[in-house]
Amino acid sequence: MIALPWIALWTFLTGQGDVIRGRLFVQAHIARYGVATNSSLQDRQHREDVSGRLGFGGVGLPFEWFRIEAVRGRRSWARTDSIVCELTGRGLRAYGLLAFSPRWAVPPEIAPRPRSEAHRPVVDGSSARGDTAFARFAAEAARRYRGRIDRWEVWNEENHPAFWFDVRNGTNAGPSAPDYATLFVLTRDSILAAVPGAEVAVGGLASFSGHVRDVEDELNPGHQLRAEPSHLYLRALLKLGVRPAAVAIHPYSVVPPGARVKGEGAPIFPTQVVDSVFDVLDAAGLKTTKAWITEWGVDAARRLSQAEVDSWYRAGLLYLLCHPRISFVTLYTLTDPDPHTHFGLLSDEGIETPDGHAVRVLLAAWPGCSAGTS
Repeated sequence: MIALPWIALWTFLTGQGDVIRGRLFVQAHIARYGVATNSSLQDRQHREDVSGRLGFGGVGLPFEWFRIEAVRGRRSWARTDSIVCELTGRGLRAYGLLAFSPRWAVPPEIAPRPRSEAHRPVVDGSSARGDTAFARFAAEAARRYRGRIDRWEVWNEENHPAFWFDVRNGTNAGPSAPDYATLFVLTRDSILAAVPGAEVAVGGLASFSGHVRDVEDELNPGHQLRAEPSHLYLRALLKLGVRPAAVAIHPYSVVPPGARVKGEGAPIFPTQVVDSVFDVLDAAGLKTTKAWITEWGVDAARRLSQAEVDSWYRAGLLYLLCHPRISFVTLYTLTDPDPHTHFGLLSDEGIETPDGHAVRVLLAAWPGCSAGTS
């Protein structure tokens, strides 16, 4: 459980920062499962308390189909009921992430494997039945939490081969815009039929720093799958006739805001990972479509100085929080679930990390959006 000796030092959203409180969220991992992930009720509620006391407006909340309906036809909402009630009681908002297939909704040869939940839904050998079953699950979630959760994103990084498996005739085809488009439209329409006022976004698209990549197929080591960055994948969706009201993106970059990779004329952030998404939307006539930032942060590895981390956060958050078409920004993450990454604002012992220092310093003296780019 996170310790609290630092809490008095964290005055995140004071003064001018109060203006942005409702638009700044954090990924706090409050829906963790299992002993290995330190998921006791006490730890969960502690994470909620910390998120609120730091001044965040809310959290991202996963609604993982494979956990809620592990047995076909038997959905268990007890855990999410408790979490939503706890968040409401603390004045924290949440948006729901609908994703990941139970073992009965993936091909039998995949089900015994680790991370089989990343397979696109397939029920009784049919992807159409899989999409329908997922959409029903999503509609029930929206209906159940109506008035408390009004924003939903459909899947997570569906353009990333690690989060969208699609095995047919023994071969993993990987990400597919046409396949996801079918799932998204059916799910969105089902949610809106259940709750007409809901907001539904294309699931958080991976940026890949704006570049096409070959990513190793987790199901077939040695085999590479093509991964398209957010703007190219989105363009393919729009060509299929998808017209989203919102698009969630994860605009990570390997270099600081404004920096260019050798040989390229445009900075990765924001040009290639944020602006490119709006360019694609605008070209399709979707100039009112919003973006949700459902993950963003800085991997503050030891090679970065504190001054560099501070500068990265200042430029990044000023741009994202002040952009008129970005509805909200979610910082990844309260603490690092992976010991090999350095995105956490705090260590598990409650010690402020370089990321935490950068966010605290910026938001404690928020300069206002006149200091950013919009």
